[in-house]
Amino acid sequence: MPASRPTLTLRSYAAAACLHAHDDYHQLVLPIAGAMRMDVAGTPGEIAGERAVLVARGLPHEFRVDGWNRFVVLDFPDAARRGPVLAAGVVERARQAPFFALDKGFQHLALYLAHVMDQGPLPDAISGQAADLVSHAVLGALPGAAVDEAVARAVALIHARHPERLTVAVLATAVGVSASVLHERFRGATGRTPIDYLQSVRLDEAERLLRASRLSIAEIAQRVGFSDQTALTRALRRRRGVTPGSLRRAS
Repeated sequence: MPASRPTLTLRSYAAAACLHAHDDYHQLVLPIAGAMRMDVAGTPGEIAGERAVLVARGLPHEFRVDGWNRFVVLDFPDAARRGPVLAAGVVERARQAPFFALDKGFQHLALYLAHVMDQGPLPDAISGQAADLVSHAVLGALPGAAVDEAVARAVALIHARHPERLTVAVLATAVGVSASVLHERFRGATGRTPIDYLQSVRLDEAERLLRASRLSIAEIAQRVGFSDQTALTRALRRRRGVTPGSLRRAS
């Protein structure tokens, strides 16, 4: 799992994997050989040929492959740990539509990197540069990825400080714009209001803790920013059609 910089690897996968999520990093999977069928939080798709996937941090997903396969995989830290480079435009779009098309340049880049990594592990300096190059290519591959710095910083703050009593005014002050300007630009960049995005981040973290920890539901509610267990239960039922109990039983 990456700590502070993206990591790039060449991987082959076994036939299937159980449902899981990456708690601390996002993952980009680029096809080299074979195909992978994946379901990301209820959105099915295939990684093969000209199709790739970007799985945002915390999203549950499972996959299946048949036969021999190779994929270039980029794991990169959450926006709150790395900064706004991939924070708002790329990651938010990946939460809505994780599968996307690769242009010829991106395909050639992936094939070249796979060829180099076939010879052995990349030296740290070269690996970091290659990972940054792939990250930059993602920006061009995903429509709507370009986003202004104020929105990117607000998204990073939401991920870093979601348990706090955040308001649009608090976020706007932190990123240096007015509340009305931030609200308008945030909605234009992500299709959601800052508070709606905050609520989703809290629920993502609550779902992760309900599945992966034995903390009480009341403790989880407080830890992710809800006033109490009732507020968390109400939000999960209204926005996602589940309850804390059902998520825990399914884990």
